[in-house]
Formats: sequence, C-alpha cells, structure tokens
Amino acid sequence: MLVPLLNSCEPEDDLGPDTGDPRDKFLGTWSFNESPASRDIDASYSVTITYDASNSSQVLLRNFASAGGQYSAYGIVTSSRITVPSQEMAPGFIVEGSGTMSSLSAMDWEYTIIAGGDQESFTAFASK
Repeated sequence: MLVPLLNSCEPEDDLGPDTGDPRDKFLGTWSFNESPASRDIDASYSVTITYDASNSSQVLLRNFASAGGQYSAYGIVTSSRITVPSQEMAPGFIVEGSGTMSSLSAMDWEYTIIAGGDQESFTAFASK
C-alpha cells in the first residue's frame, strides 16, 4: 500500500531568510533621498541603523531626518517595517514616522518633523 506524502512549507519571507531577529535585515548604513527638499539641508544623507541593546524589538537610527550624526531616534521593528514613534531626538527637533522595506536594499519612508514650532512632512527613499 502506498501512502502519499505531502510536503507542506510556508513561503520564505521575500525579504530574506529568517535569522530569528527581525531587526537584522535593517542594520547598516542607508542612503536617504528626501523630498520635498525644502529644508536648508542636502536632501541626501546617511542614516546608520543599529541594534537597540536596551530593547530587543527596537533599533537606533543615527542621523534620522538629517538631525545630525550625534543624534539617534529609536524605532520599533515589525516584520518589514520600522515605526518611529513621536520623540524629541534633538533639542526642539521632534520626529515621527515609518519606513517599509520593499527589498533587502530599499525602504520607503514617510515622516514628520517639528522644528522651531513648524511642522513639515517628508517622504524619502532609502537604499543600501
């Protein structure tokens, strides 16, 4: 008697293999291209994403929103997304937003910056 065997597998995440830590694929230095480029900054800047050692579901984004290399925002990682809750990452510089990974080397971001009482919204494409 033959018994048919069925192989069942779940599809692998399109954004890379499961390493056990969803933050892994976000780590590294990302080049952000921001629009609109209405602030008095270069619309292209780098953001370095590292582990947040104090919380296993968070990352630190150094220079997020081009706030300066000495400043970091924290972000919460879920699957293919980083959410940056509203926070003051530099004196008088409040950020909030999120980025969604579309491939291992590309993310689309939307975020809001409040600086000096003025609020502006931005989008950015980030590549690695």
